[in-house]
Amino acid sequence: MVDLSEPIEFAGITVKNRFVMAPMVRNLATEEGVVTDAVVQHYEECSKGQVGLIIVEAAAINWEQRIMSKNIGIHDDKLIPGLRKLADGINAHGAKSFIQINHSGLKGHGKTRYLGPSNIPVLKNTNPESITVDEIEDVKQWFVDATRRAKEAGFDGVELHGAHYYLLSAFLSSYTNRRDDDYGGSTENKAKFSVDIIKMIREEIGDYPLIFRMNGFENVTDGVTMEEGIEIAKLVEQAGIDSVHVSCVVDATFNPGLPPYFDKDSQPDFLKEYPYDSCIPIAQQIKPHVKVPVIGVGEVRDEKLVKKFSEDNICDLLALGRSLLADPYFVQKILEGRGDEIIPWKE
Repeated sequence: MVDLSEPIEFAGITVKNRFVMAPMVRNLATEEGVVTDAVVQHYEECSKGQVGLIIVEAAAINWEQRIMSKNIGIHDDKLIPGLRKLADGINAHGAKSFIQINHSGLKGHGKTRYLGPSNIPVLKNTNPESITVDEIEDVKQWFVDATRRAKEAGFDGVELHGAHYYLLSAFLSSYTNRRDDDYGGSTENKAKFSVDIIKMIREEIGDYPLIFRMNGFENVTDGVTMEEGIEIAKLVEQAGIDSVHVSCVVDATFNPGLPPYFDKDSQPDFLKEYPYDSCIPIAQQIKPHVKVPVIGVGEVRDEKLVKKFSEDNICDLLALGRSLLADPYFVQKILEGRGDEIIPWKE
């Protein structure tokens, strides 16, 4: 049984409890990517609500490759003062502050250029280009530079976004990666892009805490299998990552146009203990194969599922998404035995 109120130590930091705020893009920055008071207030409120670890939404390592028009940016040193204000606001109330950094790749809104490992779209009406090897080298350095900015801004760590078919994720999946060079083919080759970035960060920045978010499993034809998810987790751990945050692609509703190979009625047995689009059972499959802490996430929106997660000993930390958008004091209410007072998420 996992006691979610207990602290956990990894990468030289102590997180006061096992609750994590999952990164969710809120589109509250300026059109230049500058952190606003609304951004700070949003995250500060969850820190006041006793979340142990807050992972700030995907910040753009290149402004042309952001997700939303008012994305947080981490692509320029001029943005560090605003980012510092955000990190300070989170840390002031006891939460550890991480920021997710991302290249949107095959996804994003209003972009002029979509990039992926191959010319395989995941969004309608897009025709992505296959990124060149020279461009890959540029992107690697962008991730390193973004990590350095996060450290200078005072964040306790960084999460590399390797999930949900953004650029790093697209390389990890055989559905989107059809390359025949060093970045395609075997699982090890498909993970090379991410592994190289982790190693470069370690070489240039040292032992700064790093989380890797990944799809542990994809309900897509030729997507990441459970066996591949385990191998990817092991590869990024060997490269020097401090924790894996296991997401997934299960429910085809959120991936229109992609070819799923099961639905709710025909899903694998190991997925059936949690809501259909929860990734938590996938994190449970990966945990025995790595030594670093594993973060599970997916559709935990009430006290009943928090308790089930704890009793099932699924993994080391529990990430919450929409439940914290509905009620930033969700965690405090759970810890104080006031689960019946939680404000529910409404679709």
